[in-house]
Amino acid sequence: MSDPQQSRKRKRGRQRSGDDKAPDQKSSNEKHSSILQKYRSISNSVNTAEAADASNLLHNAHSDDNKSEQDQPQALDQTKPAGLVPLPQRRLEKRDMVSTGQEWIVEPVYVKPTFQKPFNGLGLSERMIKNLASAGFDKAFAVQASVIPILIGDIGEISPDGKQPVLVNAATGSGKTLAYGIPIVEALAQRVIPQIRAVVIVPTRPLIQQVRGVLESLARGTSLRVFSLRSERPFADEQAALQASLPDILVTTPGRLVDHIRSTQSCTMRHLRYLVIDEADRLLNQSFQDWVDVLMESLHSKVASYDSLVATSWSYNLQKLVFSATLTNDAGKWASLRIKQPRIIIVGDKSKSISVDEEQFSVPFTLIEYMVGIADASVKPLILHNLLRQELISGHCIIFTRSNETAARLTRLLGILDRELSMDKSIKPYKVGLVTGEIDASLRKRTLKEFAEDQIDLIICTDIIARGMDIESIQHVINYDIPISGREYIHRVGRTARAGRSGTAWTLVLRPEAKWFKSMTKKIRRSKEQRLFNRDVSIWDGQEELYEKALNILEKQVKGMQ
Repeated sequence: MSDPQQSRKRKRGRQRSGDDKAPDQKSSNEKHSSILQKYRSISNSVNTAEAADASNLLHNAHSDDNKSEQDQPQALDQTKPAGLVPLPQRRLEKRDMVSTGQEWIVEPVYVKPTFQKPFNGLGLSERMIKNLASAGFDKAFAVQASVIPILIGDIGEISPDGKQPVLVNAATGSGKTLAYGIPIVEALAQRVIPQIRAVVIVPTRPLIQQVRGVLESLARGTSLRVFSLRSERPFADEQAALQASLPDILVTTPGRLVDHIRSTQSCTMRHLRYLVIDEADRLLNQSFQDWVDVLMESLHSKVASYDSLVATSWSYNLQKLVFSATLTNDAGKWASLRIKQPRIIIVGDKSKSISVDEEQFSVPFTLIEYMVGIADASVKPLILHNLLRQELISGHCIIFTRSNETAARLTRLLGILDRELSMDKSIKPYKVGLVTGEIDASLRKRTLKEFAEDQIDLIICTDIIARGMDIESIQHVINYDIPISGREYIHRVGRTARAGRSGTAWTLVLRPEAKWFKSMTKKIRRSKEQRLFNRDVSIWDGQEELYEKALNILEKQVKGMQ
């Protein structure tokens, strides 16, 4: 067989077996070539369009250097003639982002300390206006005039989202209790079924009684019940009282509240509408029974039930209200309270910026501050005595010392100096009261009561009453020993110049302490008219000999007691 014949035979064999695909391969190549050409055509079109867009953007950028960045997305979002382009994207707004803490801390609302507004212009009920008038309040001070409208406006809000927290920095004695008490009472006045709907947490037992008294006066004429949890009362008695009749508002210290959350079935936070943290700077530095973690868990725990999934999905939500005279800018300290994007109100002039690791300190705008320099520490009690007589401080004065021992010694020595140094026997000697941690609680309470009733002229004390004591008649505060920090200074001097009244603060400063004290007080916010004044107190001729005699008398008295 010839070679051509064999070739034709092998070709027919391949066609029958399907091995010869040359015609199909050619057809396939033509098809792929066509698709490839289309792809290249589209790709070239896309590249041309993108290049044109890039050229246009570059040209526009050079031709108009002042064009804002907000205009650029509009150019990018224009429909392109060909190719695959990104879909137009919505510009991200601040509420879409997770707060890092510093985003909200840098833009607080500043309120001038002198700002006032009539209570009848804040949208309050007639009953509330009447209760305030009967207590002698007709005008709202700065913290009240700024906070009350915000909280009143939030009363009727019903939604599945939480209410925005409110953080308030205001000087001690500026009226913070009324600022949160009035809106809470107004919001709960029409409640039908008693439930624990507001909890006010304070750091000390004296503050419990003070806050409860204010809230009860505001709630006069309603059926609201205010109840206080106190550690000096038997726990079983409190449990029985809570189970017999649920209060609407609880005033408590953190440790006692934790005890009831853990052990008292009726003490549930399920219906809570307001959580108030008063004196927050001190409370957040306390860790009684991990109170913050226990409370937050009881507030934010989810109960898997039909009631929790449906009935409370649209309801009055919890609002956290945080008040402090020394509000920290460190958002990390607020993280434990699970606070997100709060509104911040600072009562004080915006005189300088505060870094994130500093704190907001401010004094009452009606306070006058003096620094009394002392060259010799040995005559410090004598300088104090002369200050009292030189400035005609006849009473309504609190003197702070650093220790129980100093307070006790100074109390005795002032009485001796009064007798030994008095040139005019017609001058009434001081009646001095002592309040320290070593004094029995019942005796401390009686001493403060006598002081409030003008039966005692001077109180010598430690920082045990630097917070929580609200006596209207206090006109002078004397720091016999300088406070250990700006925070303690604020709370000491805040015992006077309260609720718009005038007051004076005196600090005895030894020469080695002067530089530190001046540096510490510079960080305190004051109104433009306020500053720290220097005041000299002299020692009269012949006084040093009489002072030595008084010290010898004190020494004999102390030895006689041993």
